[in-house]
Order: sequence, then C-alpha cells, then structure tokens
Amino acid sequence: MTAAWPVRWTAVAAGCWAAALWPCVAFPAPDAGAGSGAEFIYYTRLHDTLIGLGRRLLVEPRRWPALQSLNRIANPRRIPQGSALRIPYDWLKTSAETATVAGVGGSVSRAGAAVTVGESLAQGSVIETGADGSVTIDLADGSVVTLQKSSTLKLDQMIRIDGVDAAHSTQLKLDAGRIDATVKPHRDVGRFEIITPVAVSAVRGTGFRDGYSPDTAHATTETLEGAVNVGSAAVATPVSVSAGFGTRIEQGGAPLPPVALLPPPDLSHTGAVLSAADVQFTWTAVPGAAAYRAQLADARDFHVLRADLVVSAPVALTADLPDGSYWLRVRSIDALGLEGSDALLQVTRHRLPAAPAPALPVEGARLSGTTTPFTWTAVDAAQRYRLQVAADGGFDAPLLDLPPLATAAVACCELPPGRYRWRVAGINAAGESGPWSPPRSFVRQADAPQPDAPLIEDRTLRLSWQGPSGQRYHLQLARDAGFRRVVLDRDVADASLTVPRPFPYDYYVRVRLVDADGTPGAYGPARAFTVPVPRWVEIVGHTVLLLPLLF
Repeated sequence: MTAAWPVRWTAVAAGCWAAALWPCVAFPAPDAGAGSGAEFIYYTRLHDTLIGLGRRLLVEPRRWPALQSLNRIANPRRIPQGSALRIPYDWLKTSAETATVAGVGGSVSRAGAAVTVGESLAQGSVIETGADGSVTIDLADGSVVTLQKSSTLKLDQMIRIDGVDAAHSTQLKLDAGRIDATVKPHRDVGRFEIITPVAVSAVRGTGFRDGYSPDTAHATTETLEGAVNVGSAAVATPVSVSAGFGTRIEQGGAPLPPVALLPPPDLSHTGAVLSAADVQFTWTAVPGAAAYRAQLADARDFHVLRADLVVSAPVALTADLPDGSYWLRVRSIDALGLEGSDALLQVTRHRLPAAPAPALPVEGARLSGTTTPFTWTAVDAAQRYRLQVAADGGFDAPLLDLPPLATAAVACCELPPGRYRWRVAGINAAGESGPWSPPRSFVRQADAPQPDAPLIEDRTLRLSWQGPSGQRYHLQLARDAGFRRVVLDRDVADASLTVPRPFPYDYYVRVRLVDADGTPGAYGPARAFTVPVPRWVEIVGHTVLLLPLLF
C-alpha cells in the first residue's frame, strides 16, 4: 500500500459466527512477529494441524513455524477444534477473480472505452461515471455495488483464498463520488473494504453507502443494514456504525460519532401517474434537511439510474421520460452531507400531449368576414387536435367543439357578431386529450356595409347604406380609389349622411363599423360614383356658346 492511502485494518463484521467452524475477519492486537497488514482468521476444524494447514493455505508451506509463533500454539499437531488462527493475508494462497457489469445507465467508461452490460472487469480496473452515468457491478463473492454519477472506482483487489470454502478478499478504492453496496449476507468470510483517501469502511454481510468529495476532502458512510466499521489513519480503533446511522470523516481526522439518519420524506404529494410534458416530483420538507437526492430507475433495485438529482427544495423536475413504469427514490441530506433513509414510490409515466401555443387569432383581435382562421403550434405526441369556441363567459357549454383536427390550423365557424374565447388541446394516438391551451379572446364584428347608390340632388349629396339603427359608423369620401385624397372623414351615428353637393368629379365612398368602445373595424368595399355638372351650368354654357351665332 502506498503512503497516499490510510493504514489498512479489518474488523469483525456484525453477525460473524464466532462459534462456527468458519473463518472470519477480525481486528487483532498488534504483534511484532506478524508484521503490518490485515489478517485472515481461520477457525480450525477437526484433525487440523499446522503442517497440514501450511500445505493447504500458505504460499510457503514451510512457514508454518511462523504461524505457530504468531498464534502462540504449543503443539502444532494438536490444535483445539474451533481455535482462531491469525494468518496475514500476504501469506495466503490466493486466486484473482473478476467482476461482471450488471447494469449501465448514461456515460460509463473504463480506460477511455464505454462500459457495456455483461463485460468482465479484472482486478485493477478503474471505472468512471459521467454526470449522467451509473453502473452496477456483480462481484465474485456475491456482493453488488452501484457506482453513481460523477464517480471514480478502482477494483483494487478481488481475490479468492484458496483452500477455504467461500473466502474472499475485496478492496475497492473510491477516489470520488458515491457508491451503494450490498455485501453478501451468507456464510462468506474474508474481508470487504471500501477505501477512500481519508477513510476505510470494512463490512461483511450488510448494506451501506459510501461517499467521498475530492473538493472538500471528506468521506461519509451511511449504514442501512447490519453494521459497518469505519476508521482512518487518525484512529487506532474503528467506529462501529449501526443500521440507521452515519458518520463523516475529514482529511486527517477521526470519524465523527455516529448520528441518526434523517427519516424518509413523504411522497404522498407525488401522483402515481405522470402525464405532464415535464415530470415533477414533490414531497414534504423534512426537518433538518439541507438538500435532497431524488433518483429514478426502471427497477426497484435501482441498479440503473435514469435520473439522479440533488435539489435544495422538496421538488425535482426531469424531462424526456418515455412512457412506462418506474421507481422513484428520495432521501434527505443533512448538514453533514449524510443521506437519510429512502422513500420509495412506484410511478407510471403516461405522457399526454403538451398544451399547444395559440397563434391566431391573437388576443383581442377584431375580425370580420365569413370565416375565422385559427392556428396554433404543433406539439409532440399529438396526432390530432381539439378546438373549442365559447362565448365570453366560459367553456362549461362551448358554442363550438369541433371534431378532432389532423392539422394545427382550421378556418371555420360563421359566428354572429360578439366577443368569444377559444382554446385548443392535443390528442395522442390513444385518443386521450392533453391539457388545454390558455384561452384567448377575440371579437367577431359584423361585416362592414357597402354604400348604396348615392342620391345626388341640386344642392345636397345623400350617402346611405344598410345597417341596424343605433350602430355607429365611420365614413370616408375620396377623389381616388386608394383614398389618398380624402375630402370627407366623419363618424356617423346612423346609416346615412347628407352633405352639401361637392364639386363635379369622380368620387369613392367607404364605410366601417365602430364598436361601442370607439374601436373601428375594417372598411367595407368602396363604391365609385360621379357628381355631374349641374343642369343649369350646362344650359348657361350652351347659351354662351350660341351668342356669337345670334348677332
């Protein structure tokens, strides 16, 4: 072991079978004859001798006298059954083992290459997860570890102890990030350690989490089942962390006294069916929580994470989640960075189309004509659309509820003059409607009238058109069809207007409606007419032309 790592040690894991005839890990008292390093504890069986054990277990069988001295055995041929023999790990015969990738989510790599499910991992492999990555690894001893996002793990040692049934030594180095571990709870013996730059967690037959932050140089351990022995280079005796408790270790410091993990959040505010375009999870705030971790996975074992979010408030958002069944896991994080007990909820993603964004008519538009054009933005997952038009009051009894439309536009609906509101919703392939768009209002105006033929009298000009009494209008009279040379521009309170007869010329007249609030509509079609020269002017003119012929 290099100086960069803390002094290694091992501990008796909770629930070891001290009376059984099986080896077990222990933290022995220092012994000058044993040198430094962890020791394997072998519980002797009937007819065991040191010579025979040397042949079966030791790399150098003739080293059995050193084993006799280390364990202070008087007679190497007579060893009481069930005696605990201390054997340094580096004296033992061992065989290298491999691990297998059981699940991959997001970006996961080894030596620059992407990690795949089923891939075999040799001792010494370094696994890295990206900001969206997670990977679950099945170890040869039956343990399972899940490396979460932005983490680096080295499979430092994975060996089987030859000559002893179900005896393994596993050491994993966590350089950054977080790891969840479920250590085989069967009658397996040996050691299982997760080592960070500031601490060592030694377990056998338990479930726990470890984390290490290079930025702050602190490690955390949270025990979920059984017990975990946590130590560092600063302490001679490790701290035992029982289920439901956690501890934190600073660089160069001892583990803090174990503290109770925060209780699971209440997920009753999160619906079991997720239909909105963006998925939102909410829960009740937990007293003492500084943050929360929310994770989403396809299966309850959470071996492959679809989302892994740390949020400061009791709400989390995620998008781009396909339809299907998922598991949600949420836990609180306290001021020490310890993550609490999990709250679990199975949820179903059944996405409905998002609400379309209305385009035309725009809010407050004033329309005329025989039809009304409606347009909106197309949305994903919408195969068709539903359009409703209601009177200004609301949509409890819509005036129009059109059959499903295949496109995001329609021109329809001959509506009488008045104020209306409209909205639209998407319909998916199963015929289910998504949320309605925000309603928009518009005003349907009566068509602007076309002026009747003017009544041209000797001294007056009467302009009239068809329209209800009491309606206000706006009239223009111009000398050109483009109404650039307007000679009369006037509001009118009735459907006619009489003015002094204008000079003889070609004229154009047009009329538009004016609402009660003074808002004018569009002009109707213009009417062309000619004001002729008065009859008396023609007679005078002809007389003037004939005078020379009379004299």
